[in-house]
Amino acid sequence: MRLQRIQEEMGPRLTIVWKAFPLRPVPDPSASFKGTYREEAWKRCAAMAASDRVVFTMWSREDYPTWSLPALEAAKCVALQGEEAFRRVHLRLYEALFTRGKNIAIQEEVVEVVRESGVDMTRFLADYESGKAREWVLRDYEDAVTQHGVRAIPTVIVNGGQRLVGLVSGGEYRRTLGATSGG
Repeated sequence: MRLQRIQEEMGPRLTIVWKAFPLRPVPDPSASFKGTYREEAWKRCAAMAASDRVVFTMWSREDYPTWSLPALEAAKCVALQGEEAFRRVHLRLYEALFTRGKNIAIQEEVVEVVRESGVDMTRFLADYESGKAREWVLRDYEDAVTQHGVRAIPTVIVNGGQRLVGLVSGGEYRRTLGATSGG
């Protein structure tokens, strides 16, 4: 992911605070992929991300994810195990959906992805099954909408409130982040 690479380049000059933003905070049983704007968006994203060697595989299953809360909750639970664990799982959840065709709306598939990531599964499952992460995800969502006017993902808000919305080039991130960090 571009921001993670830029964070590695900038080191301690850049701090990223990841926030959850469910596009659908409640399941939408009518969500589909084939022949919809979602399919067209994936094609555009695939073309734009190819230079980063990010692979988007067109969704081929009948059960397109009806929401993302199960995956977002999992990421919040893993974050309790530290930044490194969160980074691994965060990236793997994206890969699971966009490259491997895993349905991140299905808890069992999310748990499988987390298990592959090498985290403390006993702790993760206790946190995940408690349901406490849902409140954190929904609070992130409310804050994003009410305090920052977020309506799309990704949205990156830099110091001073400048927003970068949508798929942004690494160069654009570097220019904006360099300008706001003083170098």
